[in-house]
Amino acid sequence: MPMKYFFIGMMWFTLLNLGCQAMQKNRDFELTELSLADADFHVDITRYGASTPSDKALIILPPTGGVNLIDRSYARQFAKVGYDVFLLNSWTKPSEQPIDLELHQRFYSRAQQALSIALKQIPSHFIGLLGTSVGALHASVAASTQPRIDAVFVIVGGTPISEVIVTSDQKAMQDLKAKRKIKYGFKNDEENIIAIDHAFQLEPTRLAQIFKNKDLGMVMALDDSTVPTKTQNQLRNLWQPKVVINHSSSHFWGIIKAWWFNAEEIQNFFEQSFANKRPINREK
Repeated sequence: MPMKYFFIGMMWFTLLNLGCQAMQKNRDFELTELSLADADFHVDITRYGASTPSDKALIILPPTGGVNLIDRSYARQFAKVGYDVFLLNSWTKPSEQPIDLELHQRFYSRAQQALSIALKQIPSHFIGLLGTSVGALHASVAASTQPRIDAVFVIVGGTPISEVIVTSDQKAMQDLKAKRKIKYGFKNDEENIIAIDHAFQLEPTRLAQIFKNKDLGMVMALDDSTVPTKTQNQLRNLWQPKVVINHSSSHFWGIIKAWWFNAEEIQNFFEQSFANKRPINREK
């Protein structure tokens, strides 16, 4: 990314952060820090509570690197229009640096466990899920594993996840690929993808397609090499989502543009889904 664009992005972040801090003074919702546990597994959540009891909730899954200004901005936006928002800050992750092929099964299983724990705290009849980048990958799994979730919107997510892992230009994934080439003797990306796929049981293309019972939406970055655009197209083809927003952008700028230009459209997606699905009776 050219440095001038990087500095422009940082300037945007700084100005918007100052604006968001000013808005906080007049917020009409409450912040509550939750630390939830299931045996030795812990999940830390910031709840943005609507000012009145709500029948609609939103869970937000952040990208690699953890919760940032954009996630908090989405949380405030939805809380202000009456959602109980649950921003998943972090969950138990062992301090391991393995290169075994089962690593990804553990990584994605822990995210689903964190989601399941959060869902137990949410009595709302309607539950939406918003995920960005790796949060979008977790959300793509949740669309087929979490029946209580009614609507899922992903920002730069893709499938198959094994292909995202092997072909991503993210440094951690490139380093992992190089180490596995030495350990396992992979001759090419295809061998690597097949090996990961055999060890990974949460691939959305092979899970039960309960996502067909949900409302689905996507933001796609059409010049993405981090979650490669090819894999985003493959998720779109699998899901056939109601809403698809395209940006001729890289991964980073696709995320920025979605927030800057499409936040209201994303809100409308969830609002329409909520309007179509209430009231609902189901087991808690």
